[in-house]
This record gives sequence, C-alpha cells and structure tokens, in this order.
Amino acid sequence: MKSAINTTTAIGLTFEPLDLTLAYPFGISYGTSEVSNNVLVKLAYEGHVGLGEASPASYHSETPATVMAVLAEIAEKQQEILGSDPFAAVEVSRRMDLMIAGNYSAKAAVEMAMHDLAGKICGQPTYKMLGLSGHAYPMTDFTIGIDSPEMIERKTKEAVDAGYKMLKVKVGTSYDHQIIKSVRKMAPNLPLRVDANGGWSVKQAIEMSKFLAENGVEFIEQPLPKNALAEDFRLVRQNAAIPIFADESVCRANDVARLAGAVDGVVVKLAKCGGLLEAIRVISTARAHSMKIMFGMMIESSIGVTAAAHLSSLCDYLDLDGALLLRDDPYQGAAYDDGYLRLPDGPGLGVSKRK
Repeated sequence: MKSAINTTTAIGLTFEPLDLTLAYPFGISYGTSEVSNNVLVKLAYEGHVGLGEASPASYHSETPATVMAVLAEIAEKQQEILGSDPFAAVEVSRRMDLMIAGNYSAKAAVEMAMHDLAGKICGQPTYKMLGLSGHAYPMTDFTIGIDSPEMIERKTKEAVDAGYKMLKVKVGTSYDHQIIKSVRKMAPNLPLRVDANGGWSVKQAIEMSKFLAENGVEFIEQPLPKNALAEDFRLVRQNAAIPIFADESVCRANDVARLAGAVDGVVVKLAKCGGLLEAIRVISTARAHSMKIMFGMMIESSIGVTAAAHLSSLCDYLDLDGALLLRDDPYQGAAYDDGYLRLPDGPGLGVSKRK
C-alpha cells in the first residue's frame, strides 16, 4: 500500500518571541512578573502549519534564551530531528531527547506543533487523534496571585463577578493567613485550593494545612521546595489536614514513582514534562500509584492552554487559566464557558490567530 505521506518533503521549523502581558502583575513565591516571555513555534508541511508554544521557567532551568538556542539547533538539523513524517511525534520527541537533555518547554512547543500539524492534515481535533473523544472533563479554576491583601480582595471580587466557579490562591509568604482571609471575605463559598510553590518548611506546611482546612481549602500544591526529599513530603502528607499535591517536584514519569506514597496527587504541565506524550505517561504512572491528577500550566496564550485542554478528560482537576490572566491573548482556542474550557471543533489544536 502506498503511503499518503510524501516522505521527501521535510518539515520546516520557524520560531519567534511571543511576549504576553498580564492583566495584573502575577505574584508567586519565586517572584512577581508583568510579562511572560514565551516563544512561538511553527512547523510547516505541504501547506499546513502546526503551532506550538514554549513557556520557560527559571526554576525549571529554562529561559527564553535557552529555548531560542535549542530551537535554533533543531532548525539547523531539521531533516535529522524533524524528518519528513508529520505523524512521527514519538520519534521526533526521542530524537530531541537524544540531542539535548532537559529543556522541556522547548521540546513541548515542537511536540504540540507536531500534534497540531497532524490533526490539520487529517482534519481531526487532537483529542480525537489521541482517542479521547467522549470523555467528560472537570472545571478549571482561576488563579489569584500573591499581592497586598487589598489587591487580593479586589482581584477576588473581580473573579467572582466574572463568574469563575473555583479559585486557586498563591501563597508562600509571611502573611498567608491574611491572604486566605482576604479571599474568603470576597468568595466565602467558592471551592478553593492553594499553591505554595515550595515556599514552606515541613513544619509550616503541617501547621498551615490545619488553618486551610478550617477555611474550606481542598488541597495544597507544592508545599515544600522543588528538591525536597520524598521523606519530607511523606511526613507532611501523614500529618496534614488536607491532601498534598506535588508540582515542581514532578516533571517526568520517573518523578512520579519517586514520590509514590509521599503525596496524594501530582500536577502535570506540558512545559515541564516535554509535551503531550510525556504528559500522558506522567498521568498513567500517577494512576498506577493511585494518585489524583491536576493539569496545570505556566502563563501561556491559547496555544499552550488549548494543547493542555486536549488532555483534560484524563484529569481530576484543571488549572488551565493562563490565557485568562492575560491583558490581550493573541490567539483563540479553548473558550471559558461557565466554569469549563470548551475545546474548539477545528482540526489539530483548533487554535487560530485572534482577529
């Protein structure tokens, strides 16, 4: 049988900066940012163009400069790395891992562009290409970043007035109690989860869990620093009043196995694991260890948000609000609708440039 793919046509890679301005300065325990310096990736093949987005984080050892450098090397070796088969995402991911270690947001951008490209060629959405049609998916939360108590009250009120159904609150400060009180003042009944981004010690995490439980918080993300020992996570989990999830401490599937029994759940992100394929492996490994799954993201446009949303039916919780935090999203894709991110019907990721 003759292949429908022209194996003599090389996949072409181009990339450029994608700077995203936030509606408000966004504070987490690592610091506060007003702009997210991302990178846009395009893969071209016989008239089709697949889109991808890299969102590097310094605490995962990536910067916009490292992403651009890795993409430049891939572009220099396009035939060797990308080849001429737009359906070879698994092989392309393997080649990128052989080329250079780490650099997962750069690799994720290339891989999500591969999925977008393949779907556009077939005329099918990525979730259907992955066999995920028909699965239900959870609501997404909306994040309140670290700020003054007054600004937190203001941002929480705006979120409530905008109709967001659940909130995630960034903590890891010297005034975490006040942050939660400010949120609860304006949103007394909304489901709430918190993210310390590694800002607490074991003792602080255990003590804070009791206060958070009293204030109706569902679970804590990353209470301990990224490189904390599994034994420390286990000690927190055994003594905490609410479930504990690992975020920065879990990038790839092997990280899940290391923390098995030490946490209740893991947070998956394309930018830290390297793409949809590894994200599925992380999810499968976590399920094998009876862990809950939350799908999160960095500050990203609708390209990155929508790519993640295609896997949302595999998860228990969603934190896919990155594009909702922007002043102006240059792309459109998954749309917020009464608590849910509705996937577009278009082929591939279903993302297009906003007019």
